[in-house]
Amino acid sequence: MVGFLSKCFSLFYHTVCQICNEVSEADLVCKICENSFIERKHSYIKRFSELTVYSWGLYNGTLRQGILNLKTGKKELAQYFGKRIITFWDSIPEKVNADSLLIIPVPSHYKRIWERGYCQSVLLAKHFSKELKFEYTDRLITRTKLTKKMNSLECLEERIINIKDAFKVKNYNLCKKNILIIDDILTSGSTLCELARTIKNRYEGVNLIGLTIASGDIY
Repeated sequence: MVGFLSKCFSLFYHTVCQICNEVSEADLVCKICENSFIERKHSYIKRFSELTVYSWGLYNGTLRQGILNLKTGKKELAQYFGKRIITFWDSIPEKVNADSLLIIPVPSHYKRIWERGYCQSVLLAKHFSKELKFEYTDRLITRTKLTKKMNSLECLEERIINIKDAFKVKNYNLCKKNILIIDDILTSGSTLCELARTIKNRYEGVNLIGLTIASGDIY
């Protein structure tokens, strides 16, 4: 009876893990889930011709489920994962000068935002920039094409075709030399590379960097 009442008390005060849904003494994510995350300590960089991307964790297992939960309603996880990528960013030796850095999210199409009620990359980027006092904008670029969900496409070529011409640069007075693009996951890199190409078509001299919660090793 005491155990049941204790669980009800914990549920009432929202001490439930946002990944496994078990009662947790920690905020948002329980220690069991947290300890199962695989950090990319030695393979956190992926280099593309368009940009270099840094990823904190491996997109697998419990971390994958956490990111899926973030995408599908549990937007409180943006604060948790935002803190993790801040700690990760602070540990990266290759960082650029903060004074010349602009933070932007990977934009979602307005129909996706309507479905979810939010854009998870915007939440991550806002938390990241606020905590580190970096300049932030979501007015640089927009998503004009409603694409298929990338996890429904297995072939790399399909992903590249799917995301092609999906973004459009807005009329924005860009003063920064370096742009940090924040997204939840990196798999094939098709989305971030297409976004980077679109920006560089307008601003040739800009340096682009990517930062994600996690990345996969399939591609």
